[in-house]
Amino acid sequence: MNDLDKFIRDHAGMFDDKEPAEGHFERFEERLENLHVSETRTMPIRLWMKIAAGIVILMTAGLTIFELATHDFSERTKLQQATIGLSDEILEVLSVYGQRADEQMIELNKMAQNCSNGPGMLKITQTEVDQLNRNMDELVSSLKENPSNSRVQTALIQNCKAKESLLNDVILQEKIKKCN
Repeated sequence: MNDLDKFIRDHAGMFDDKEPAEGHFERFEERLENLHVSETRTMPIRLWMKIAAGIVILMTAGLTIFELATHDFSERTKLQQATIGLSDEILEVLSVYGQRADEQMIELNKMAQNCSNGPGMLKITQTEVDQLNRNMDELVSSLKENPSNSRVQTALIQNCKAKESLLNDVILQEKIKKCN
């Protein structure tokens, strides 16, 4: 028998169903009133973690969208600065062919993801497109110096057509091969 059991047996009379001492309930209520229980509820840590994760995701998405938007804007600004002083007709030609080339490159990138030889095809095509872009930059510079030179205008338009033709040919070849 341990000490607790012995104490309970020795003092069994104290544990009978007796009423509390006089004034017990009043003292108890007074203590409860003096106790300052906070009315605010605390949020569990898991909820805070979910909120923090949501904020991080939203900030990441916002930053990504901002980067994409400013990159696209900076690319358009570069083209606008490079083409200052050119006629509206030439600017329209460059814009139309540039937009088509962008769409074709997007299509090529999608095709390259599904092909075993996709990365190699994409690298070769990008090298040729880069060369055509350098040619276009030189032609634009020449055209700025002499805006009325019809030979340079024709060469610029032919360069844009060559770029479009190249991309169309690569896309067509890949569709025919069906990435085999």
